[in-house]
Amino acid sequence: MSYVRVIRLRKIGDFLLNAIIVLFALAPLLWGLSSSLKPANRILQVPPELIPSEVTFAHYETLIENQLFHYMANSAIVSAATVALCLAVGAFAGYALSRFAFPGRNLVMLAVVTVMSIPIASLLVPTYTLIANLGLLDTRTGLVLLYTAYELPIVIWIMFGYFNTIPRQLENAAMIDGYSRFDALRRVILPLAGPGLIASGLFVLTAAWNDFVVAVVMTSAEAVRPLPVAVYFYLGFFGREWGPLLAASMVSIAPIILIFVIFQKYFVSGVTGGSVKG
Repeated sequence: MSYVRVIRLRKIGDFLLNAIIVLFALAPLLWGLSSSLKPANRILQVPPELIPSEVTFAHYETLIENQLFHYMANSAIVSAATVALCLAVGAFAGYALSRFAFPGRNLVMLAVVTVMSIPIASLLVPTYTLIANLGLLDTRTGLVLLYTAYELPIVIWIMFGYFNTIPRQLENAAMIDGYSRFDALRRVILPLAGPGLIASGLFVLTAAWNDFVVAVVMTSAEAVRPLPVAVYFYLGFFGREWGPLLAASMVSIAPIILIFVIFQKYFVSGVTGGSVKG
């Protein structure tokens, strides 16, 4: 067998393997989308239909009638505020850890890694008590502060690694030209660290947008209820509202998928950039 034919067969094999992996990964999503477009009496029919013979948007209309956009707005506000706060604090913290050899620096890095390894569920009781004492239960501010506390370590870690890949000579040259260190960071270093910032922001956005456990514990008022908690209520007490539940699930994951599709190349370079050195 010729070398060219071996290479061709290997490429075909790689393509088929990747296609199978993608199919398994997308199967639940495609099935959920298909079922959300079926009439209620056809969702659980046997044999099932992958492509619905009758398409209806009644379940999505039910979501709109039940304040879908209000819940989405709550999730969007909380997620955006969390991303902004995490990036603002995490970028400066990662830069300081990358550039300054201060006493206790290794202990700070150890604390960052340690906090990342703590399950969020194990912190619910003390954080609930803290948020209650601060009067921030049933508020978006309380959720933003909690999500920031949970996700800030991963931002610091990613930005620390990414700043290590940027030569120090660049900011030194900027300071020689008359820039302050802050101006050198803002005008030279941060633009170069864009992929790292985007990767960090996507991690935080995904965690804040999709969180259910913290949100359902810290909020009970409908006015501040985020989308994942609203989706949960379609489970019902006496039965499952499969149509609205599946439609709400599709709506909740669509924005994250769209954002990842737009920023995927920056996400990959941002995550892998910190492994180049440091």
